[in-house]
Amino acid sequence: MSVKVWWPLFPLLFFIVLVCLITAMVRVKRRGGTTRTEWLTLSLAIFFYLMTWVVGEMGMRWLHMPVSNVAELFILFNIVYFARKGWKDIAWLNGVALAAIAADFALHYILK
Repeated sequence: MSVKVWWPLFPLLFFIVLVCLITAMVRVKRRGGTTRTEWLTLSLAIFFYLMTWVVGEMGMRWLHMPVSNVAELFILFNIVYFARKGWKDIAWLNGVALAAIAADFALHYILK
């Protein structure tokens, strides 16, 4: 497997995660009746996911994985929280985002 061939998948997976998290945020806003916890966890998931990209681009490879793990924990919390609350669409959007992050990790592992 050549890195040159598979490299375009990384920006695509990044875009999928970002679209899923932003869509979840918009759907929660339109639903109404949200608590501060829901806003905070969704916002922090987006923030830490973007910070994962930023520290990776800045060359801080040692910080890339811990920040990514924090983002993944927030996304996992969102899946469980919104599934228990009965908001399956928000839980599924977070699930798709987590699956895209897992695919990104697998692609990094395969291409090394």
